[in-house]
Amino acid sequence: METDQFQAGLTLLNNPILPLARLVQILFISGPFSSVAEVLAELNEPIETNTSSYNDPQAVLTPYLDILEEYQRMKNGQALPCQILDADNNQLDPLEALGLWVSQKLLTRELETINSLLCAPCGCTLCCIGPDDSHSQLFFEIPLSREESDLFSLPSIDTDDSRQQTPYSETILVLDGKPFFDHGPAIYHWQSGLSMILPKGASCPKLLDDGRCAVYPKRPDVCRRPQIFPYVLEPSTDVEGEKPFTAQRKLLAIWDCPYVKQYKNEIAAYAEICELEPVFKENKS
Repeated sequence: METDQFQAGLTLLNNPILPLARLVQILFISGPFSSVAEVLAELNEPIETNTSSYNDPQAVLTPYLDILEEYQRMKNGQALPCQILDADNNQLDPLEALGLWVSQKLLTRELETINSLLCAPCGCTLCCIGPDDSHSQLFFEIPLSREESDLFSLPSIDTDDSRQQTPYSETILVLDGKPFFDHGPAIYHWQSGLSMILPKGASCPKLLDDGRCAVYPKRPDVCRRPQIFPYVLEPSTDVEGEKPFTAQRKLLAIWDCPYVKQYKNEIAAYAEICELEPVFKENKS
């Protein structure tokens, strides 16, 4: 693959927004600022770090202002909307928790752009099809929200049995005498929510013959962050009566993807700059 096609994505990958965001956090919390917007107004000169260069930091940060304004919670005496715990289920220091909360949101948005820029030149449909005969998996799952499920004209399976298990439950959901994954593509309502199931040999109904997506501007969230995504925080259900997040501080990259394999060093460097542990794993094997 020609590197020139990927240059826009690589430029962002080499200059993550998180170091700038952390600078904003320090300046806002410790300085005489009443809003994060005031901090951004001061960042009108180039900034260089040990790893990255930002010619116009204000322009880089402005599209993320709504997320950066979360830092104002600290000065305004507002708590986060959820608990953030360490690996031992202990509540994190509020400032550390706020930093992780903002990091997860920032990287989610930034990596949506990076993934789109790196994915398009590949001409790959890996995320849009079910496993083939070389894979051990029997199906591929695409989690969906209720609104996203309306994009697809597929059979809807919503039964007492489906709502009591997940696609990966030990007891396999059976429909008309066959396992669910022996039927065609469909949208299922599981205990964990909605998802589209693509059995072996199946394709997403919105995948066009030329490999493009028929609903690309409205595509589901999971399709916007296909192969590199932040795992700074993980939803947890370990605390009774609460829905906290557990700090993981990881960056997950799916090894099946052509651009992940080609740019593994750049992805690992991005993770290091963001002070995250890079994790490479196969989705289909």
